Amino acid sequence: MSYKLKAQSKKAQSPKQKSSKQMISRFKPKSLLLPAFSFQLLASCFLLSALSFQLIALLSFSAWAESEAPKLTPAVQKIVYTAQQAMEKKDYLKAQGCLKEFIEKNSKSPHYLVEFTLANALAVADKNTDALLHYRAAADLYPAFAAAWQNMGKIYFDLNQYDEAGDCLLKAYELNEKKESALLYYAAVSYIMAKKERKALPHLEYLVSGEAGAPKTEWLEALLKVYMDLKLKEKAFAVVLRLIDENGADPRWWKILAQLHLQQSDYKPAVAALTVHSYLTPLKKQDIMLLGDLINAIGVPLKAAEYYEKALILENNVGDYEKLASAYIAAHRPAKAIEVLDRALEKKPTSGLWFMMGHVLYEEENFDKAYDAFGHSVKHDPKMDQAYLMMGYCALQADRKDAAASAFQKACRFPRQEKTARELLRQVANRL
Repeated sequence: MSYKLKAQSKKAQSPKQKSSKQMISRFKPKSLLLPAFSFQLLASCFLLSALSFQLIALLSFSAWAESEAPKLTPAVQKIVYTAQQAMEKKDYLKAQGCLKEFIEKNSKSPHYLVEFTLANALAVADKNTDALLHYRAAADLYPAFAAAWQNMGKIYFDLNQYDEAGDCLLKAYELNEKKESALLYYAAVSYIMAKKERKALPHLEYLVSGEAGAPKTEWLEALLKVYMDLKLKEKAFAVVLRLIDENGADPRWWKILAQLHLQQSDYKPAVAALTVHSYLTPLKKQDIMLLGDLINAIGVPLKAAEYYEKALILENNVGDYEKLASAYIAAHRPAKAIEVLDRALEKKPTSGLWFMMGHVLYEEENFDKAYDAFGHSVKHDPKMDQAYLMMGYCALQADRKDAAASAFQKACRFPRQEKTARELLRQVANRL
């Protein structure tokens, strides 16, 4: 004869009176956020381009002999030419030596181009710290010399001093007669790397406005990152939709669009965006799981289970099985949930998996097997306090009063369960 409990207090109610959603809530994914979009490739592109600018500065000194620049004497022209010839032969020590000797002999009349050339000779020999001193000397002697600021920015970037790099590159852009947009872009990237997004923002907004020419994709990418970092969501949406309009075949933009929707807890459009992403590129396991999480979050657990099953084929761990089982439970497919949990327990039995199995079996009113499952749960983790309480419920439903009393007594040892367990023990004592 089945033993029925009195519904005297809410906490003492049988778990059968609780919803399935409450019972499996602890197995729902804790986060639905996509990994942060990385711009490391952007930084790599910057390094290559900055180096090419430095080489341009090395090719000719005559180009810098402008009317407002300090006068180029024959001696300066000769020593710079001699150093450049040595550098072309990769004899950097010779170049450095002749330039340093010239500077020592002419200490009372220093020249910006000699300092600049020595800085280049040091830079190509990977003596960046020394190179900075001479670039700075060149800029002090001729503040309007854009090449010195440009190369100084490159060296600062190589030294991971990104804020200083940005300031130098911005100065180079301001001094550049042609106002080359690449310099402004590199300055903005440097500020991004320095986590000074607000310093980068106005320059990127200017670049994509069209006033500097047709906006390039990398400018939009950088602006999108800044908007996302500064949590300017509406502006970020506008940029990513623009990128999709220009190149909808690039899966990155759909993934970012999904992330933006997720940040606003708009799961349905996030599912749509991530689904398009899945059509454009093979999904990694974490993306498949994420799509499953999203579909589960919008209330289609059976469809979510399909994605979890696909992910398990690629790689599996205990958490993946828990998600799959909880999806089947939410979809009212207890037999499938039990099948999944059996597979998981064969691979790696854990307290959490046995606890889930106990709940599914309890819902199916298979109380003896549920009791055993909760028993396995506490064997794997003696601190699983709720499992002792559930063992008591199972024993009561199976009319095993002594076993129920024993389980409730063990549950009393845990502060979270003590009040409920003592109430149930009183009920059991009244029935004995």
